[in-house]
Amino acid sequence: MLLLLAGNASAAVLFGGAWSPAGIGMFAWDDAGKFSGTLAGEFDGLLRPPLTAHGGWVGAHDAVLANLSLVQIDTSRFASSDALSAVGGVRLGVDYRRYVWAREPGAVNLYGDVGAFGILPNAANTDTAYTEQEQADADEGAESARARVGGLGAQGGLGAEYLFPDAKGRPAVAVGLRWLVRGYRGQEGDDDGVRVSTIVLSEAALVIEFTR
Repeated sequence: MLLLLAGNASAAVLFGGAWSPAGIGMFAWDDAGKFSGTLAGEFDGLLRPPLTAHGGWVGAHDAVLANLSLVQIDTSRFASSDALSAVGGVRLGVDYRRYVWAREPGAVNLYGDVGAFGILPNAANTDTAYTEQEQADADEGAESARARVGGLGAQGGLGAEYLFPDAKGRPAVAVGLRWLVRGYRGQEGDDDGVRVSTIVLSEAALVIEFTR
């Protein structure tokens, strides 16, 4: 696909952002087990929009875009001992976009979008006052937190944009709407087995993009 875009004379660099007004973390679920408990997992909402950045290559009919969303929560304590508690994650994804007709400036363009994403988790718990056993227990807890934060997902949907031209009539700025159906899968293992959580939901976003 990248070779196809590179061979297209109209291929250009595209970058932008997608903003969604509400994440799942804004809703109160009855079952607290639905959340990761870290405020950094996909179920908590912080690794979903409000803002996701993306960029890649776009041609007349196709685009390949990478996307990025992240959260990092660090808490430090400086007293009789130095302590750090950290949790976060980076959501990385890639999308393939296919325009219904050739992408033209000064017109409304429609497209379909499919993609996949994964969450790279981060968690740590250190304290200079910990004994070796206490630090080992803290490391085990951090490993469990990373398992709850991480996961894999896929998405697909539709979008529409109005593409504004620059002074020379070339594609410049696009403003539009996108609607996706997203599926996510996370799992956590312990001595009693493996707990797998899945969720399927729709997500609408306002998208602004720049073509150079």
